Amino acid sequence: MASYNAYMRPSRSAQQAAPPAAMVHLYRGLMDRAVTWRSRIDTPTNWAVAITGTVSSFVLGDANHHHAVVLLTIVFCMGFWFIEARRYRYYDLWATWVRILETDYYVPLLGQNTLAVDQYWHKLLLTDMNTPHFKITTLEALGRRLRHNYMAIFLFLLFIWLLKLMIHPQITNRPSLETFIYDASLGPFNGKFVILSVLAFYALLIIVALITIPRWGARTEMVSHERVLRKLALPEAMPVGKAKRRGGRRKSYGKAHD
Repeated sequence: MASYNAYMRPSRSAQQAAPPAAMVHLYRGLMDRAVTWRSRIDTPTNWAVAITGTVSSFVLGDANHHHAVVLLTIVFCMGFWFIEARRYRYYDLWATWVRILETDYYVPLLGQNTLAVDQYWHKLLLTDMNTPHFKITTLEALGRRLRHNYMAIFLFLLFIWLLKLMIHPQITNRPSLETFIYDASLGPFNGKFVILSVLAFYALLIIVALITIPRWGARTEMVSHERVLRKLALPEAMPVGKAKRRGGRRKSYGKAHD
């Protein structure tokens, strides 16, 4: 049975490189896709930053503006966060294909002007192009975008929410803690429930950010040769455009070439 290690052992024999025109056009096309999706990733972040700045000025500018606007903004930013994570998974797919061409085609071609006869990466790339598979899970994409962008946005919104409750109290003849809890109430929900809900949400954010740190698949830019091959040979995420199968991770590409 073929395995990942088998793909890591190219033949020692070499031949003159084939005409590179087709590979050049393939590389340019994949690079264009990767750049397009990379630019699309930043759009939800721009939305989140714009709405966060607007809401902060609105809420803090008048004591009559309710703190619920900040909580609603957190919900909107969650939506932007999920949209960006989905786009990041597509970007990671195209970027992985670009990276395999860089490490396994252009590096030996530019370095020695030769290519190995056994183009083991051809089978990996061909299989993945025939049946594209995401290289990272949704959770990994969420964790990466959270650590890079959205954690700062969510923490800033938390600061604005706490500041709003402290500088614009509704009742001033009560102790500060009691006033804070009372002002945090929202419709039928009392202040304690709202505060605990907010704390639980931010605890969940911290958990997501931490549990996705050691995941090697969450890296995309400038990954090593071994890791980009592993991402192609052992994809852990679901097929593009298909629902995830029951039973966990799918079979590796190596088993398809026994």
